[in-house]
Amino acid sequence: MLGLGSSITSTSVNSFAPNDISGLEVFLKFNKDIVANSGNSTAAGNMADGEDINSWADHSGNGNNASQSTAAKKPHWETDAADLGAVYFHDPSADVFMDLGSNISISANQDFSIIARIKTTDFSAARAIVGYDSQNVLKIGNNKKLTLIIGGAGASAFEESSDTLATDTYYIISAIRSNGSTGNLNIYVEGGSYSDKDWDAAENHTDADALTINNIAASSDGAIPFLGFIKDILVYKGTALSADQRAELYKYLKQQV
Repeated sequence: MLGLGSSITSTSVNSFAPNDISGLEVFLKFNKDIVANSGNSTAAGNMADGEDINSWADHSGNGNNASQSTAAKKPHWETDAADLGAVYFHDPSADVFMDLGSNISISANQDFSIIARIKTTDFSAARAIVGYDSQNVLKIGNNKKLTLIIGGAGASAFEESSDTLATDTYYIISAIRSNGSTGNLNIYVEGGSYSDKDWDAAENHTDADALTINNIAASSDGAIPFLGFIKDILVYKGTALSADQRAELYKYLKQQV
């Protein structure tokens, strides 16, 4: 790791912004408004490699910030060239995770979209991206399988027979429910060799139950801990992102480097 004591600047030439799409409930934004335990911050540009992170501000306008108050469970700031500015969830044995300021409660029969720009560095165990408990979680099962559990109604597993995720690549994972009471579920993968790939599209999963989200990089506090780097987390309530909207969002996120 490089011992850099600075952050980086995010710029965009695209006029689109994530809150142009209705229903944005939380937006934890790459390299923005992250505060370390030392008091250093991305805003001040003085973050040091490996610093414990106390908080990550929500950019949706809802003030639903992510935080962690237990020292051993705090994620780290990263300055390696490949991951500069990402939040590093570094130790699953310590149950590193963050809590949102309030629950995101998605009603039964309500559309939603969960988007995460992540790099998973280990697929040897299940890795939660966001969640609330074991019955409300979006997780990585292995390098072929992504799983969405909603309201305890059983797991919807999206597993490819041959396509895989790599440990050295950032992917944008989009978990989307559409069509109201039918609750059609799709997971799309953007990154590496995949362009908005409808992961295991043949499954045709449905689940219209209510969903709650409160944890970042865990299901319930510290359970199924994520291992790797997170650049962005966004959750839309009441909106199932269309292909065009996903394309705009991918373009926007990839410009944040």
